[in-house]
Amino acid sequence: MNTEPDIRTRPGSRNPPGPPFLPRLLSGKMFRQSTIDFLTDNAKRYGDLVHYGAGNRKIFQFNHPELIQELLVNDEPRNRRGIVMQRSRFILGDGLLTSEEPLHMRQRRMAAPAFHRQRIAAYGEVISQYSAEMIDRWQPGPLDLHPEMLLLALRIVGKCLFDTDAQAEVKKIAAAVDAFMGFLPLVFLPFSKQIEKLPFGPMEKIRKGGVDLDAIIYGMIAERRKSPGDRGDLLSMLLEATDVEENPEALQDSPAAQKPAAHMTDKQVRDECLTVMLAGHETTANGLSFALWMLAKHPEAQEEVHQEAVRVLGARAPVADDFPRLRYTYMAFAETMRLYPPVWVIGRSCGPEPYDFRGFTMPAGAIFIAPQIVVQRDPRFWPNPEKFDPRRFAEENRSSEGRPVRPKFAYYPFGAGSRQCIGEGLAWMEGVFVLATILRNWRVRPAPGLPEELPMSPLISLRPKHGVPLVLERR
Repeated sequence: MNTEPDIRTRPGSRNPPGPPFLPRLLSGKMFRQSTIDFLTDNAKRYGDLVHYGAGNRKIFQFNHPELIQELLVNDEPRNRRGIVMQRSRFILGDGLLTSEEPLHMRQRRMAAPAFHRQRIAAYGEVISQYSAEMIDRWQPGPLDLHPEMLLLALRIVGKCLFDTDAQAEVKKIAAAVDAFMGFLPLVFLPFSKQIEKLPFGPMEKIRKGGVDLDAIIYGMIAERRKSPGDRGDLLSMLLEATDVEENPEALQDSPAAQKPAAHMTDKQVRDECLTVMLAGHETTANGLSFALWMLAKHPEAQEEVHQEAVRVLGARAPVADDFPRLRYTYMAFAETMRLYPPVWVIGRSCGPEPYDFRGFTMPAGAIFIAPQIVVQRDPRFWPNPEKFDPRRFAEENRSSEGRPVRPKFAYYPFGAGSRQCIGEGLAWMEGVFVLATILRNWRVRPAPGLPEELPMSPLISLRPKHGVPLVLERR
């Protein structure tokens, strides 16, 4: 399918069309309509490039894969991080999610070895062990699986990142994550920078969470500095990482080579650890929660996952070599992330220089949003888009006559360009192994009286609004 972007003009305006602010405010629609419904409605009403205002901010919404590729890849050097990530620096520091170039690329080069295939294979053993421990303590009957997935993902990231599973630390981390996730609404309020400094409830919780996390992380960094060495976790890799491109002379046989290659400072290591901890566990847990919900609603798909897990694994735990063999489980997880992408919208902001985009001027400081939750449900690229159909991702449906079935950026749950999620491989393995382990041993079905659609809470990541209450049956 090769659908051209639907870019419209508005008579007498230098911007694309979009929803007017005052009528939405006066009608009350601004307060009744959810963010997801608003973005979806914009795409249907105004086309693939939409413009609107929020206070003194100009916002451009990109709704077509071709435009999204231009924004996230072609025009990447012109743009900066989105407003949410900019505001998040007061907690996350300058980690991979928040840093700008050239620091971002330097940090990414140094962190990359921690996510190489061999490392991810070793992390697979942790995923399998903790998944098995979780289901061993389950009992038949009703259970909200969202807190279960959050705790599991947090234990996994704690072990893979710090080689620790201390329960007191896990609880502090969980409290800090909850406080941080409530931060998003504050970003868009007037005078949000000033609000960050006020001593009131939400900000106090966020600051306390940051203090607790700093105490945990800096304590571990200090301990490792005293006894350096590779303990098989991500923290070891970050502490040992060097950036030879920062100091290429360090690899040359010359007097200048006495200067060592650059290492991360304690602050840089802290920022990367915190980024992986907060972003890595929340998004994967949400993806797993939605996947279990969808498979509970679609027992035929759930049965396919079960049969595949029994055939591939038998009674043993999954290992890295099993990942490509758990193909249907992968497809079920991929289809879930199409419908319920944990990263549901990507934000950017125009840099200090305006530039031309498809005949329109992108002003300095403008906000750009590329919503996966809209594009990945677009019927132009996904026939019957609301239907849960894992076989969309089957090998035979990937291409037709040598041509892609759909544009590349019709599906981008892990972002794109140099900002594509560095932990994508780990997230895929975690999603597939956890689903296979659970559904090999348990059958899940929706609790009685639940709505047909699971309510969503679009915060920094997409969460199930009221949890995922399911009924467990032992197989």
